[in-house]
Amino acid sequence: MGKTTMRMVYVATPYAGLSGVSETNRPSLARYIAKNVCARVREAGYIPRSPVLAFSDIFDEQKDRECVLDAGLELLSYCSYVYFYDLHPDAFNSEGMRKEREYARELGISELDLDGGLWID
Repeated sequence: MGKTTMRMVYVATPYAGLSGVSETNRPSLARYIAKNVCARVREAGYIPRSPVLAFSDIFDEQKDRECVLDAGLELLSYCSYVYFYDLHPDAFNSEGMRKEREYARELGISELDLDGGLWID
């Protein structure tokens, strides 16, 4: 019997686009959202990869914003699918999530819809 592999899913959640939260509380709220969404992706049988969780303690969001976005896009390029947490109201204001969506489409990476399967573009 061969080894069964799980597919990596890039988990896009809002960070800088989070409104109504202070700069001091933004990192912890962003990590909380990302952890919960990643748990859902994992429970669906995938390996979640979140740039918020991967990079929030490495980069300074204020000083290294463009570097963080570039690192996230590089991480995205290694994933089989992408999941956009669009249920959060601030997701629509997230410039980073917009860039992630554009890059995923450019690479031909399918969007995962945990409520209804894969979205076919």
